[in-house]
Amino acid sequence: MTTTAPHHILRDPKPGELVRIPAGGRLEVRFRRRGLGLSRWQVEDLPAHLVPLEVGDYGFHFLAFHGAGEGPHPLRLVRSRVDRPGSGEVRDLLVQVG
Repeated sequence: MTTTAPHHILRDPKPGELVRIPAGGRLEVRFRRRGLGLSRWQVEDLPAHLVPLEVGDYGFHFLAFHGAGEGPHPLRLVRSRVDRPGSGEVRDLLVQVG
């Protein structure tokens, strides 16, 4: 018998959004492409209990494990433009595993 781990998909998540996923679950975060495609999303801060499975310019796929301590942990994603130096838009998400 094959079991499938829960798969949560967030599309263009709002800053501060809380995501609850079970240990062994997968989290996929997708962002819409805007304009000419000069921007790229990057992971700036990643909780230790999220393991990246796939990293792209507009989306990420993580596997979740039980984290150390209680409560949600921050996941910071930053959009930068290749034609402009410095940070751009920031999306801080809160991820709770359990």
